[in-house]
Amino acid sequence: MASKLILLEGVPCTGKTSGARFVASQLRGWHKNVRLFTQESPTNPVDLMNYAFLTPEQYREFPEEDRVLFPVEETENPKGYMIPLTELHESLQKELESYRFYGCQPWEVERPLMLARWRAFAKEAMESDAVWVLDGMFFQNPVCEMMMWFDLPQAEIESFMSELADIIRPLEPLIIYLESDQIERRLREVADQHDYEWLDSLIAFHTGQSAKPNEVPDLEGCVLCLEARQLVEKKLMSKLGLDRVILKNAFTDWVEAYNFIRARVYEKTMGKPSTDK
Repeated sequence: MASKLILLEGVPCTGKTSGARFVASQLRGWHKNVRLFTQESPTNPVDLMNYAFLTPEQYREFPEEDRVLFPVEETENPKGYMIPLTELHESLQKELESYRFYGCQPWEVERPLMLARWRAFAKEAMESDAVWVLDGMFFQNPVCEMMMWFDLPQAEIESFMSELADIIRPLEPLIIYLESDQIERRLREVADQHDYEWLDSLIAFHTGQSAKPNEVPDLEGCVLCLEARQLVEKKLMSKLGLDRVILKNAFTDWVEAYNFIRARVYEKTMGKPSTDK
Protein backbone atom coordinates (compact mmCIF):
# COMPACT_ATOMS: atom_id res chain seq x y z
CA MET A 1 0.00 0.00 0.00
CA ALA A 2 1.19 3.52 -0.77
CA SER A 3 1.95 5.67 2.24
CA LYS A 4 -0.85 7.79 3.67
CA LEU A 5 1.31 9.53 6.28
CA ILE A 6 4.49 11.61 6.04
CA LEU A 7 6.03 12.74 9.33
CA LEU A 8 8.55 15.61 9.46
CA GLU A 9 10.55 15.27 12.67
CA GLY A 10 13.60 16.78 14.37
CA VAL A 11 14.54 19.27 17.07
CA PRO A 12 13.64 22.97 16.65
CA CYS A 13 15.19 25.06 13.87
CA THR A 14 15.99 22.13 11.59
CA GLY A 15 13.39 23.10 8.97
CA LYS A 16 10.49 20.78 9.76
CA THR A 17 7.71 23.25 8.98
CA SER A 18 9.27 24.38 5.70
CA GLY A 19 9.92 20.74 4.85
CA ALA A 20 6.32 19.78 5.57
CA ARG A 21 5.06 22.55 3.30
CA PHE A 22 7.46 21.42 0.57
CA VAL A 23 6.24 17.81 0.83
CA ALA A 24 2.60 18.93 0.68
CA SER A 25 3.31 21.07 -2.38
CA GLN A 26 4.98 18.17 -4.17
CA LEU A 27 2.11 15.81 -3.35
CA ARG A 28 -0.43 18.28 -4.71
CA GLY A 29 1.66 18.54 -7.87
CA TRP A 30 1.29 14.77 -8.22
CA HIS A 31 -2.50 15.19 -7.93
CA LYS A 32 -2.72 13.81 -4.42
CA ASN A 33 -5.35 14.93 -1.93
CA VAL A 34 -3.26 16.37 0.91
CA ARG A 35 -4.00 17.17 4.54
CA LEU A 36 -1.18 19.33 5.92
CA PHE A 37 -0.85 20.19 9.60
CA THR A 38 2.14 22.22 10.76
CA GLN A 39 3.06 23.40 14.23
CA GLU A 40 1.53 26.74 13.25
CA SER A 41 -1.88 25.21 12.46
CA PRO A 42 -4.50 26.33 15.02
CA THR A 43 -5.89 22.80 15.22
CA ASN A 44 -4.68 19.39 14.16
CA PRO A 45 -5.89 15.82 14.53
CA VAL A 46 -3.31 14.54 17.04
CA ASP A 47 -1.77 17.33 19.09
CA LEU A 48 -3.40 18.28 22.39
CA MET A 49 -1.35 21.41 23.06
CA ASN A 50 -4.38 23.70 22.99
CA TYR A 51 -6.68 21.51 25.07
CA ALA A 52 -7.66 21.40 28.71
CA PHE A 53 -8.80 18.28 30.53
CA LEU A 54 -11.35 18.21 33.35
CA THR A 55 -12.42 15.27 35.47
CA PRO A 56 -16.20 15.03 36.02
CA GLU A 57 -15.71 16.51 39.49
CA GLN A 58 -13.67 19.43 38.18
CA TYR A 59 -16.18 20.01 35.40
CA ARG A 60 -19.05 20.30 37.90
CA GLU A 61 -17.12 22.91 39.89
CA PHE A 62 -17.57 25.43 37.06
CA PRO A 63 -20.79 27.49 37.03
CA GLU A 64 -23.44 26.16 34.69
CA GLU A 65 -23.35 29.40 32.66
CA ASP A 66 -19.68 28.61 31.90
CA ARG A 67 -20.19 24.89 31.28
CA VAL A 68 -22.75 25.48 28.55
CA LEU A 69 -20.05 27.40 26.65
CA PHE A 70 -17.52 24.55 26.82
CA PRO A 71 -17.32 22.63 23.48
CA VAL A 72 -16.57 19.40 25.34
CA GLU A 73 -15.36 16.06 24.02
CA GLU A 74 -16.23 13.34 26.52
CA THR A 75 -13.53 10.74 27.23
CA GLU A 76 -13.84 7.23 28.64
CA ASN A 77 -10.26 6.44 29.71
CA PRO A 78 -9.97 8.34 31.93
CA LYS A 79 -13.50 9.64 32.27
CA GLY A 80 -13.65 13.36 31.77
CA TYR A 81 -13.88 16.17 29.27
CA MET A 82 -11.41 17.48 26.70
CA ILE A 83 -12.00 21.16 25.93
CA PRO A 84 -10.43 22.90 22.90
CA LEU A 85 -9.21 26.20 24.32
CA THR A 86 -9.00 27.96 20.95
CA GLU A 87 -12.79 27.77 20.67
CA LEU A 88 -13.35 29.67 23.92
CA HIS A 89 -13.42 33.35 24.80
CA GLU A 90 -10.15 34.60 26.29
CA SER A 91 -11.66 34.92 29.78
CA LEU A 92 -12.68 31.26 29.80
CA GLN A 93 -9.30 30.24 28.42
CA LYS A 94 -7.68 31.90 31.44
CA GLU A 95 -10.01 30.06 33.82
CA LEU A 96 -8.96 26.74 32.27
CA GLU A 97 -5.24 27.55 32.07
CA SER A 98 -4.37 25.42 35.10
CA TYR A 99 -6.12 22.43 33.50
CA ARG A 100 -4.12 22.45 30.28
CA PHE A 101 -3.33 19.02 28.87
CA TYR A 102 0.45 19.45 28.64
CA GLY A 103 2.19 20.52 31.82
CA CYS A 104 -0.83 20.29 34.12
CA GLN A 105 -1.96 16.65 33.94
CA PRO A 106 -0.32 13.52 35.38
CA TRP A 107 1.14 10.99 32.96
CA GLU A 108 -1.63 8.55 33.90
CA VAL A 109 -4.07 11.00 32.28
CA GLU A 110 -1.90 12.04 29.35
CA ARG A 111 -0.87 8.58 28.19
CA PRO A 112 -4.26 7.01 27.38
CA LEU A 113 -5.67 10.23 25.95
CA MET A 114 -2.73 10.71 23.58
CA LEU A 115 -3.04 7.13 22.38
CA ALA A 116 -6.79 7.50 21.90
CA ARG A 117 -6.21 10.63 19.85
CA TRP A 118 -3.77 8.83 17.57
CA ARG A 119 -6.12 5.85 17.20
CA ALA A 120 -8.93 8.14 16.09
CA PHE A 121 -6.58 9.87 13.66
CA ALA A 122 -5.30 6.58 12.20
CA LYS A 123 -8.86 5.41 11.62
CA GLU A 124 -9.80 8.67 9.90
CA ALA A 125 -6.64 8.65 7.78
CA MET A 126 -7.11 5.02 6.73
CA GLU A 127 -10.67 5.72 5.61
CA SER A 128 -9.75 8.89 3.70
CA ASP A 129 -8.19 9.21 0.25
CA ALA A 130 -5.66 11.79 1.47
CA VAL A 131 -1.96 11.74 2.23
CA TRP A 132 -1.48 13.35 5.62
CA VAL A 133 1.62 15.47 6.31
CA LEU A 134 2.34 16.18 9.98
CA ASP A 135 5.01 18.56 11.24
CA GLY A 136 6.73 17.60 14.51
CA MET A 137 3.79 15.73 16.03
CA PHE A 138 4.96 12.14 16.33
CA PHE A 139 8.05 12.70 18.50
CA GLN A 140 8.07 16.29 19.75
CA ASN A 141 5.31 16.58 22.34
CA PRO A 142 5.27 12.93 23.51
CA VAL A 143 9.06 12.74 23.91
CA CYS A 144 9.31 16.20 25.50
CA GLU A 145 6.59 15.32 27.99
CA MET A 146 8.15 11.97 28.89
CA MET A 147 11.75 13.23 29.06
CA MET A 148 11.58 16.82 30.30
CA TRP A 149 8.35 16.93 32.30
CA PHE A 150 7.95 13.44 33.76
CA ASP A 151 11.59 12.25 33.59
CA LEU A 152 10.44 8.77 32.64
CA PRO A 153 12.95 5.94 32.20
CA GLN A 154 14.04 5.04 28.67
CA ALA A 155 12.15 1.74 28.80
CA GLU A 156 8.86 3.50 29.46
CA ILE A 157 9.50 6.01 26.67
CA GLU A 158 10.21 3.14 24.28
CA SER A 159 7.08 1.29 25.39
CA PHE A 160 4.83 4.27 24.72
CA MET A 161 6.40 5.12 21.37
CA SER A 162 6.23 1.47 20.31
CA GLU A 163 2.50 1.50 20.99
CA LEU A 164 2.17 4.75 19.05
CA ALA A 165 4.14 3.28 16.13
CA ASP A 166 1.86 0.24 16.02
CA ILE A 167 -1.17 2.53 15.78
CA ILE A 168 0.11 4.30 12.66
CA ARG A 169 1.88 1.31 11.08
CA PRO A 170 -1.09 0.42 8.80
CA LEU A 171 -0.71 3.88 7.20
CA GLU A 172 2.77 2.90 5.91
CA PRO A 173 4.29 6.10 7.34
CA LEU A 174 7.55 7.67 6.27
CA ILE A 175 9.53 9.60 8.89
CA ILE A 176 11.71 12.37 7.46
CA TYR A 177 14.05 13.20 10.32
CA LEU A 178 16.06 16.42 10.10
CA GLU A 179 19.11 15.98 12.32
CA SER A 180 21.38 18.81 13.46
CA ASP A 181 24.85 18.98 14.97
CA GLN A 182 24.62 22.79 15.08
CA ILE A 183 21.73 23.18 17.51
CA GLU A 184 22.95 26.23 19.43
CA ARG A 185 23.99 28.13 16.31
CA ARG A 186 20.63 27.45 14.67
CA LEU A 187 18.73 28.57 17.77
CA ARG A 188 20.60 31.87 17.80
CA GLU A 189 20.14 32.38 14.06
CA VAL A 190 16.39 31.85 14.22
CA ALA A 191 16.08 33.99 17.36
CA ASP A 192 17.90 36.81 15.55
CA GLN A 193 15.39 36.53 12.70
CA HIS A 194 12.44 36.70 15.09
CA ASP A 195 12.95 37.88 18.67
CA TYR A 196 14.35 36.55 21.87
CA GLU A 197 10.90 36.02 23.37
CA TRP A 198 10.64 33.08 21.00
CA LEU A 199 13.92 31.70 22.34
CA ASP A 200 12.78 32.31 25.93
CA SER A 201 9.64 30.24 25.39
CA LEU A 202 11.62 27.45 23.73
CA ILE A 203 14.09 27.33 26.61
CA ALA A 204 11.27 27.31 29.17
CA PHE A 205 9.48 24.53 27.26
CA HIS A 206 12.52 22.28 27.25
CA THR A 207 14.07 23.10 30.62
CA GLY A 208 11.29 24.57 32.74
CA GLN A 209 13.53 27.55 33.47
CA SER A 210 12.56 31.20 33.41
CA ALA A 211 14.90 32.23 30.62
CA LYS A 212 16.23 35.67 29.84
CA PRO A 213 17.79 36.86 26.55
CA ASN A 214 21.41 35.84 26.09
CA GLU A 215 21.58 34.12 29.47
CA VAL A 216 24.12 31.46 28.54
CA PRO A 217 23.47 28.86 31.29
CA ASP A 218 19.78 28.64 30.32
CA LEU A 219 20.59 28.39 26.63
CA GLU A 220 23.25 25.79 27.34
CA GLY A 221 20.72 23.80 29.34
CA CYS A 222 18.24 23.96 26.48
CA VAL A 223 20.89 22.83 23.98
CA LEU A 224 21.83 19.90 26.21
CA CYS A 225 18.16 18.91 26.46
CA LEU A 226 17.73 19.10 22.69
CA GLU A 227 20.89 17.08 22.06
CA ALA A 228 19.66 14.42 24.50
CA ARG A 229 16.22 14.44 22.89
CA GLN A 230 17.71 14.02 19.43
CA LEU A 231 19.72 11.00 20.62
CA VAL A 232 16.60 9.44 22.15
CA GLU A 233 14.57 10.00 18.98
CA LYS A 234 17.27 8.49 16.76
CA LYS A 235 17.45 5.47 19.06
CA LEU A 236 13.66 5.14 18.93
CA MET A 237 13.68 5.22 15.13
CA SER A 238 16.13 2.31 15.07
CA LYS A 239 13.72 0.24 17.18
CA LEU A 240 10.24 1.17 15.96
CA GLY A 241 10.46 -0.50 12.56
CA LEU A 242 8.99 2.45 10.66
CA ASP A 243 10.40 3.57 7.32
CA ARG A 244 12.57 6.63 7.82
CA VAL A 245 15.25 8.81 6.29
CA ILE A 246 17.66 10.92 8.32
CA LEU A 247 19.09 14.09 6.78
CA LYS A 248 21.91 15.79 8.68
CA ASN A 249 22.11 19.59 8.59
CA ALA A 250 19.65 19.83 5.71
CA PHE A 251 19.53 23.61 6.26
CA THR A 252 23.06 23.90 4.80
CA ASP A 253 21.87 22.79 1.34
CA TRP A 254 18.11 22.81 0.90
CA VAL A 255 18.33 22.13 -2.83
CA GLU A 256 20.08 18.81 -2.27
CA ALA A 257 17.91 17.97 0.74
CA TYR A 258 14.65 18.73 -1.06
CA ASN A 259 15.71 16.71 -4.11
CA PHE A 260 16.32 13.72 -1.84
CA ILE A 261 13.06 14.25 0.04
CA ARG A 262 11.11 14.60 -3.21
CA ALA A 263 12.45 11.28 -4.51
CA ARG A 264 11.70 9.37 -1.28
CA VAL A 265 8.22 10.81 -0.89
CA TYR A 266 7.41 10.06 -4.54
CA GLU A 267 8.55 6.46 -4.16
CA LYS A 268 6.66 6.05 -0.88
CA THR A 269 3.36 7.60 -1.99
CA MET A 270 3.31 6.71 -5.69
CA GLY A 271 4.66 3.19 -5.35
CA LYS A 272 7.46 3.60 -7.89
CA PRO A 273 10.86 5.29 -8.12
CA SER A 274 11.03 8.94 -9.11
CA THR A 275 12.15 9.66 -12.67
CA ASP A 276 13.40 13.15 -11.76
CA LYS A 277 17.00 13.75 -12.69
